[in-house]
Amino acid sequence: MELSLMIANPLRLSGCGLRPQIVLLCRLLAIALLVSNHQRQIQTPYLPFIDALEIMNADVLRVMLVGGSLGVLFTRHTRLFAAVAGASLLLAVLSARTYYGNNKTFTGLMLLLASLERESGPPRLLQWQFGLVYFGAGLNKVLDPDWQSGQFFEHWATARLQNPFYIALSQSLPALVAGKFFCWTSIVAELTLAVLCFLPRWHAGVIWIGGLFQCALLLFTGDPFNLFFMAMQSSLFAFVRWPAQAIVVIWDGSCGFCKRTKQVIEKLDHEPILEWHKLQSGIGDRYNLTRQQLKQALYAAGDGWLLNGYSAVRRMILHLPLFWMTSLAAFAQCPNATSRRIVVTLLLLFLTPLSNPIGNLVYGWIARHRHELLANETCELE
Repeated sequence: MELSLMIANPLRLSGCGLRPQIVLLCRLLAIALLVSNHQRQIQTPYLPFIDALEIMNADVLRVMLVGGSLGVLFTRHTRLFAAVAGASLLLAVLSARTYYGNNKTFTGLMLLLASLERESGPPRLLQWQFGLVYFGAGLNKVLDPDWQSGQFFEHWATARLQNPFYIALSQSLPALVAGKFFCWTSIVAELTLAVLCFLPRWHAGVIWIGGLFQCALLLFTGDPFNLFFMAMQSSLFAFVRWPAQAIVVIWDGSCGFCKRTKQVIEKLDHEPILEWHKLQSGIGDRYNLTRQQLKQALYAAGDGWLLNGYSAVRRMILHLPLFWMTSLAAFAQCPNATSRRIVVTLLLLFLTPLSNPIGNLVYGWIARHRHELLANETCELE
């Protein structure tokens, strides 16, 4: 096999034998493993779950994990190398009880199941595994008396986490009221997610509820629980509907600043997923947009949606793999709880409507003054 047929651009998701969103899911997990130096956690087999696995060698498992992760990132054979990376994690778990962790098992399973997914159709295996995790977590809590009474959260948040927000809230309410609220909120959220995972029409709800639930947990504790936060957030791509066709972007061809911005974004769009059209080309007629509307803001259109201004720019960025990979790598490199909370807060502000007021304000100013920025540079008009 020629090397050029095997090597892949890590920012290009097509041509890898799996759906783009599943390739991105696998690459995000690979980045999490590599950037966090997770291979160092793999231990020499000790008290294996299966006696025969005493013969496993920790160095071999580390090589498999690093090699599989690099293969997921830099080759077209995502399916093969995802299986190698996932198998190395699961073998490490089975061969050493001291290495075992729910987060490692889940990450290994997601990589292994991704390698078994079909190239077309919904990724049912990944979606079902995600749902089973939340079902098991919710069921375990429902059956636990300490979770039912709120005692678990009360002890965890005060004695272990010493969370000042929770302590102040708990002291201002009757005994265990705050604990019961947080315990049962967690139970309801997890069981709701478990149900929605098996209802395709509600997969958008899985993305929002799952993403916000994990972010709330991270902000409350400051702890990513090893790979768990990164793995759960990355796994939400199993529920994403990736565009079947390119996103149409309508921009002002008479603006030098717009041209320069377009050139920068095109360098980041390796798929490419964005298809650029000057407003002067008449493309607006396809979407019943007047020339005056198009002069006021950039527009982006996909399958069943049309956005302009800051909302359009945000949607464009969310379809660039580089954004997600950079965000996850930055989070994985955070040295402490404070920096993790800062990164997650900034991402939440950008990803949710909370950023709309300032985003629209900044975009509006740039749109009004765009012809004054790089004024000496103009574009050719059609």
